[in-house]
Amino acid sequence: MLRYGAPALTQIMMAVLMLVERRWLFALMVAPGLVTTLIAMLLAARTDTASSPAGMPSPSSITNQETQTPRDDMRTLALRTLESLLGVDEEPLMWRSVVRRWLQPGSLRVPVAVSSDGVYMLDLAGQGPHALVAGTTGSGKSVLLQSWCLSMAFANPPERLHFVFLDFKGGSAFNRLETLPHAVGSVCDLDLHHATRALLAVEQELERRERLVARQRVGDLRALPDRPAAMVIVVDEFHALSNQLPDYVDRLTRIASLGRSLDMHVIACTQNPLGQVSATMKANMSLNICLRVRDGVQSSELLGDTRAATIPPELPGGAYCADGGELTAIRCAQTHSIERLVRAMQLAHRFCGGRIAVPLFTAPLPRMVHSIAKHLGRSPTASRSAVPFALGDTGVALDAAMLPIGRGNIAVIGMQGRGKTTLLRTIYNQVCAVDGLDAVWLGGAAEASARKVSVAAELSAESVAGDRSTDSPHAHTPSPHAIWLVDDADAWFEPLCADPAASKLRSALADDAITVIFAVRTSRHIRIPEHCTTRVVMPTGERAVDLMNGIPANLLATFDAAAVQTPGRAALLRDGTATLVQCLGPRIQEQPDKLDKLGENP
Repeated sequence: MLRYGAPALTQIMMAVLMLVERRWLFALMVAPGLVTTLIAMLLAARTDTASSPAGMPSPSSITNQETQTPRDDMRTLALRTLESLLGVDEEPLMWRSVVRRWLQPGSLRVPVAVSSDGVYMLDLAGQGPHALVAGTTGSGKSVLLQSWCLSMAFANPPERLHFVFLDFKGGSAFNRLETLPHAVGSVCDLDLHHATRALLAVEQELERRERLVARQRVGDLRALPDRPAAMVIVVDEFHALSNQLPDYVDRLTRIASLGRSLDMHVIACTQNPLGQVSATMKANMSLNICLRVRDGVQSSELLGDTRAATIPPELPGGAYCADGGELTAIRCAQTHSIERLVRAMQLAHRFCGGRIAVPLFTAPLPRMVHSIAKHLGRSPTASRSAVPFALGDTGVALDAAMLPIGRGNIAVIGMQGRGKTTLLRTIYNQVCAVDGLDAVWLGGAAEASARKVSVAAELSAESVAGDRSTDSPHAHTPSPHAIWLVDDADAWFEPLCADPAASKLRSALADDAITVIFAVRTSRHIRIPEHCTTRVVMPTGERAVDLMNGIPANLLATFDAAAVQTPGRAALLRDGTATLVQCLGPRIQEQPDKLDKLGENP
């Protein structure tokens, strides 16, 4: 009635004013519109009366019931524990129930909550493949994520399901789930370097599965007879991830776009879905769960309905679930004892003889490395072709970094105090332990000048000796391949250097029978590849200088202030690749080796 009554009233007032002013022609022009509006109003009133039989509630009362009834239904839902939904709340030996369930076919359709129809099942694969969870602080988001992950872990052995936990509120949500045998990685926002490694590792896993599907010529990874385990990436406080690592959010968006056929699933949790999750990502998240939010706009953004804003604060875990079909009021279960469930799954995994899942990524490089075996669980050994000298970082995992022997010379470039001498001593000790390799430590030009000794006679192939048991350095047959380690060699690379040792060093650099490993402060006189084919470059903190020394821009971006100030942190440049490394430091109880100095008898 208001729709048609307001225009009619306006036109009546216009007609009256025109008649008062005796503008008869204008009054006649208004009359047809007024008559048409009055007829439309009468027809609308007649239609409403005909379509509303006696006892039928008015539209306003229907709207009021839609708002109030779900809230009343929410109060009738009892809070249940996850153990009761899984049927293990009275099981004294819970691990046996876990084993029995693992022997059955696995599924991502698991009990998580209760509804008016009883136990409510969430199916991440069928309703998803990805899910978006929203709710204000204290609504029960973290509890829902914990219960959901534990329920999926209960239904699937570690060989069929892996978890990656990304917690951006300090690690409190998943710190008790990290020891699940299904977990292959867990990070929090307290270490953003670790978080970026996790996102990069997930993207590499996506690419690995893409290649596997393409190689086997199938459309879905689940069609493979020996398929990888399903992977669920759980992100708590997704908005914090967007704010702190905006350049890496697209990696999760790509997973959301391609994850269905690759058996990779994302569960993203946020306080406010409005503007925090991109439209591209929302388009691939058909399973939406909205706990209590502050206003109807946030609820409508996720559910297309404002009901989640009416959930009372005294009902934690109350939520509405929309899977593209219907909207269901649920009450999420709360785990009575997370530690007991996790312990039961650990025991079940040991009973079944399961292998420990290989971590998807490792922690970043430590600030000091005394032993590679301590970080990798194995100790690489030096050989005639390569020498371990550092712990390398691929951006996702750690591995031993090796220096090639017999494939060109090696330059160690870095300012004073960066650990060049320590690195040369480490290499010297490694080479001396290899049969068939002869090495000698050659003090640099500055050291030789300070000692005021003649160096020309010493810089010859015969002086490079690995066997120091004789009284003379010339009393043995030269090795087929010799290693020279030259510290502080800057002066000898000066173009106008008149020291005879400089010409001998240049001759050795061109000799394929000798691998020269030299340390310099600057690379301005180093010619590549004539002088060296491999470089260990320690950053200076000056971008232009580091780029000139050969560190690629993308790798240089990973060097923060702490990394630049860390002795031994460097970039290994060889064979067209650049690897971040932390050079080996001296062992804590290791005494300095008795190194031969240039111009001294061994």
